[in-house]
Amino acid sequence: MSLFMLFRQTASRYHLFKQKLLRLSVISRRRNTTTTTTNTTNNSTHKSSKKARRLIVQKFGGTSLGTQDKMEKAISIMKQFASERDTRVIVVVSALSSEVKEQGTTTRLLRAAENAIEQKDFQSALNQIEDTHLDVIYTMMKCRRNREHIRGELSRELEEIRAFCSSLSVIRELSPRSMDKIVGCGERMSASLVSAILHDHGVASPYVNLSNVFDALDTTQRGGFQQLFKERLRQLLSAAYAEHDDDEHDAVVVVPVLTGFFGHVQSGMLHTIGRGYTDLTAALCAGAMKADTLQVWKESDGIFTGNPTKIDDAKLLSFVTPDEASELTAFGNEVLNPFTMKCCIEDNIPVQILNTFEPRKYGTVVRIGSSNDEEGEGEGEGEGDDRYRSQHGIIAVCSKKDIYVLHLTLNDHHQSRHDLALIFALFKQFSIKTDLISTSSVNVSVAINESTALSDIDAVIRELKQQLHLNDGHNISLKANRAIVSCIGSGMFHQIGIASKIFACLSRRSINIEMISQGSSEISVSTVIHSEQMDEAIKVIHNDLIIDASPQLTSSQIL
Repeated sequence: MSLFMLFRQTASRYHLFKQKLLRLSVISRRRNTTTTTTNTTNNSTHKSSKKARRLIVQKFGGTSLGTQDKMEKAISIMKQFASERDTRVIVVVSALSSEVKEQGTTTRLLRAAENAIEQKDFQSALNQIEDTHLDVIYTMMKCRRNREHIRGELSRELEEIRAFCSSLSVIRELSPRSMDKIVGCGERMSASLVSAILHDHGVASPYVNLSNVFDALDTTQRGGFQQLFKERLRQLLSAAYAEHDDDEHDAVVVVPVLTGFFGHVQSGMLHTIGRGYTDLTAALCAGAMKADTLQVWKESDGIFTGNPTKIDDAKLLSFVTPDEASELTAFGNEVLNPFTMKCCIEDNIPVQILNTFEPRKYGTVVRIGSSNDEEGEGEGEGEGDDRYRSQHGIIAVCSKKDIYVLHLTLNDHHQSRHDLALIFALFKQFSIKTDLISTSSVNVSVAINESTALSDIDAVIRELKQQLHLNDGHNISLKANRAIVSCIGSGMFHQIGIASKIFACLSRRSINIEMISQGSSEISVSTVIHSEQMDEAIKVIHNDLIIDASPQLTSSQIL
């Protein structure tokens, strides 16, 4: 073989060897790319699964937290839900209340402020608050260091309030901003305490103080303040989660605990929103974080067909529609704050009302998206899919007393449109909250909300007399000791003769009706009667128009 031929064979083998190496390199790169893509996909899926975990916002009322026994049950519920791998929990708490509101932290704080203004003893009320919290600390927390830390935090909160009350005894005046400062102390103590107990039980629980989210919220901006609040809340919660985020160990349990009090509100938190402001905080939190459910934990099984403390055979409702819940809340059922339902409807958040002492019961669900003419049939998630509904479409009767009713007779029906505008402008000026309004061309009757101070009512009456030239007795009168009794149910929509059945039911018991009102939604009929006849009225309506007119359901269907 010539040297030339040997060179050609060698070059040819080298070329084949080079091509083989090239092919192997390409295959290797493809495998690496596939592996990287798979790993990236797996990581994305892992992160996505974390984000896909359902989120539950739990709100606990003060009477569900105020003693060792109650706190133990509440903590157990929080841990149980948070321990589920596919679930995240955010907790919103009210100020502690041992048994009833009169013995609660908020009531005692307000009493201390009032006593300070009157230059009376305010230390006793604050000492009672401290004792309540210390009892829970030393019975619920095992670690001495944790106990001493939270005790120091609570002592600092109370010392600040003691100093503030000392100042009030000199100033002798309590502004809305000052009242908010005092009221917010209760939720700060409660939230920091619950967070500390969860930490002592091995649960990562960042304490989120909402007291200074804004300097002052204007709740008259028709939802504007809600969007600002939600944005700020998302920032705070994202930061709280980031501190405990662990991509390597997805099983990390993080339960942020938020104060139910969310800062100074124009005209004051209690005056503007009422004592149920913690419900509103929880609803805003659920909306901000796009929660799957808002759970409201109370000492009641849920919403009943009537007040179970007054009506022995009141039945538990497995679900209500949002409109029914709003009406029930407005007319005496204290299950939810009225602002809460509005927020949950806007954000499409289902609400579940549950019993802290019976956590296995399904309670009552407010089904977001339920229509007014829905008959309560269809899929259900509770222990019974049907609810207790009468053939008249009434699901519940509720009531509230201590109502004032203002009657006005205008002098000139030709000027009635101007007079009506003036009346409601004065109501706004003097902060008169109304429950019911009945009008004709010259007659106006207004049921005034029980939260309105009598001094404000007297002030608006004086102004009405002057500007409308009204005389006592003949043109304007105020009646006290009145009650509102309301029949509620979406099934009443387009029911013929339902109002007459309610009136006939009351008439048979000689219960006089002084005022009648029915909303445009036709899911409620309300009457004003004397307070002394309120209990009898709700019992007879419940018996004649709900129980006797309802299909017989088994206990499993009712619950």
